[in-house]
Amino acid sequence: MTSSKSKTILSKQSIDSTCLNESLNKTSIYSSIEHFLSLRYDLSNKKILSKRVKRFYERQNAIIDKYAYVLNHTEQIIDQTTIKLKKHVQILTTISLIINIFLFFIKIIASILSNSLSIISSVIDSAVDLVSSIILFWTTYAIQHRNQYRYPVGRTRLEPVAIIILSVIMCSTSIQILSEAIKRLFIYIQYITNHTNNISEVNMNIRKPIPIIVMCITIVLKIILYFCCRHIPVETIKALAQDHRNDILSNSVALISGLLTGQAVLKQIDLRFIVIDPIGAIIISIYIIISWILQATIHIRHLTGITADSDFLKLITWIAINFSPHLTKIDMVKAFHFGTDLLVEVDIGLPGDMRIQQAHDIGTNLQMKLESLSEIERAFVHIDYEFDHKADEHKQI
Repeated sequence: MTSSKSKTILSKQSIDSTCLNESLNKTSIYSSIEHFLSLRYDLSNKKILSKRVKRFYERQNAIIDKYAYVLNHTEQIIDQTTIKLKKHVQILTTISLIINIFLFFIKIIASILSNSLSIISSVIDSAVDLVSSIILFWTTYAIQHRNQYRYPVGRTRLEPVAIIILSVIMCSTSIQILSEAIKRLFIYIQYITNHTNNISEVNMNIRKPIPIIVMCITIVLKIILYFCCRHIPVETIKALAQDHRNDILSNSVALISGLLTGQAVLKQIDLRFIVIDPIGAIIISIYIIISWILQATIHIRHLTGITADSDFLKLITWIAINFSPHLTKIDMVKAFHFGTDLLVEVDIGLPGDMRIQQAHDIGTNLQMKLESLSEIERAFVHIDYEFDHKADEHKQI
């Protein structure tokens, strides 16, 4: 009787262990990169997809490619990419600074000759661009030439701080331009309705082409700079790219507004078009204010430690799960912004009887693997053998 019971217990244990092994094998199969790659959708086929479905598959393919990239690329290749990025950042910030100095002086000449409020607002925008280029140039230099004893974890948080300062400067100057544009708009409306004879003359027409040429040069140079900066995944260059994009739009509006107003003053077109100049300045100012407020909001959240997006948390968890066969559990995964980049905390479980040297090597190698990701500034791996305590042992703030 006893032997039959023991046989039954042993058989149940063997069944349970078999089921456990099968579930572990299924988990490892479903979390393998081969399985992920098999889910990649071929967008080159001729099957017609709705925009929504196409966006879904594009996003899914991008996530799968990210996982494959993380698995296949070594730390040395990532370091080489980082070195190239630093060179690109230095080159682009220097070129932007030189071009902004040049544009600032030639646009002063254009504003004097044209007397267009839209052109004057563009000059003020160029002055702010020049200040912003100097700030970003200094920020890049300060980050790359840090004192490791005074700043042991680097000075990368200067990037969001600089961008927030820029957003305040941009918004302040745009508010001043907006105020002046509204005043001039009322004067022009009074002039049209014959309530006043005082009006600022706008000398911007084909007969005096210098302001037009200056604005065209500005737009072309800013388009070139924008396309050079838009694909660089560094926050400083992203801020420059946004600034160049704003300049393309603002200078285009300024050029069109100035031309229409100049023609209206010469009475070659309807006099009512004279209000286009202050309206153009108002549009430019409002657009700049909104765009920089949105930019500042993002970086304020980064400085205050907002969490990483869910896709990135899944990527970190996947890296940890597949890192070593000795792992018994992933207790906690945290990733939050520490300025521009992320700070990551991972709690892993290892067998209690494992040698400290082996446990240390697993933790250190996982840390190095996580820090090889360009988005991560610092990674901390905590090793444990039991999970009866709270996942987060730090004090609650």
